[in-house]
Amino acid sequence: MSALRCHLLISFLKALVISSIVSLSSQASEILVYRNESMPWCGTVDGKDVGMTVDILNAVTRLGGPKFKFQSVPWKRAQTLVQNMPNAAIIPLTRTPSRENLYTWIIALVPNQIRFTLAKNPIHKVSITNPLTLANAKSLSVAVLRGSAIIPSLDKLGVHQITEVNQIEQAAHMLRLGRVDAMVESKWVDHYAWHQIGQEQSNLVSGPNIGDVQFIYLAAAPNFPPELTHQIRLAMTKVKKSGELDEILNRWSHP
Repeated sequence: MSALRCHLLISFLKALVISSIVSLSSQASEILVYRNESMPWCGTVDGKDVGMTVDILNAVTRLGGPKFKFQSVPWKRAQTLVQNMPNAAIIPLTRTPSRENLYTWIIALVPNQIRFTLAKNPIHKVSITNPLTLANAKSLSVAVLRGSAIIPSLDKLGVHQITEVNQIEQAAHMLRLGRVDAMVESKWVDHYAWHQIGQEQSNLVSGPNIGDVQFIYLAAAPNFPPELTHQIRLAMTKVKKSGELDEILNRWSHP
């Protein structure tokens, strides 16, 4: 082989390797995010991905993070899929002791306080004395999102009449119709769902909180690439410092 042909072959192989690296890097820098239809955290409106966590992750992308592609799937299935898909993540996941070792907790997105929420509804019948407390809430029938992290806590409280729903709007409808005594969700989510089914916020009664304030996370399987975790965390730091995180939270404070 002549020196010229050898040089051309080496140049071609170098270009091929570089192209492959760039292609792999491009693929790795797009994160598939499994999400539930649980507004205002995340969901679909007019065919578009929207919500607090979606806005935050889009800001992360703009400030140096990878691109995020969202896919809506039922919540329990999302938790299974993310464990078996490379370069995949999940939102909106609450960090709990039982989940601690099952995920890479990439970044905290928003604070989350779970509570009982009741309705001022003539059909609604609550066989407990007012005010509602955690002690007398055990007699309630409640609706929660299927696979919610709060279910074990409800069981410990002695709340056993639990109906799991695929979308929180279903819980809001059940509450309005008196099919359950309360829904159990975040103080962000319950008001949003109530608004979405056409009800006034003044017709809701906020019950006691369950547990301490926790955080909604972008999480992934334990084998999620550490370099991507680092990239996302650096970008999230910029989102916070820029004030954009506070702007997003304020924008979604009221439905």
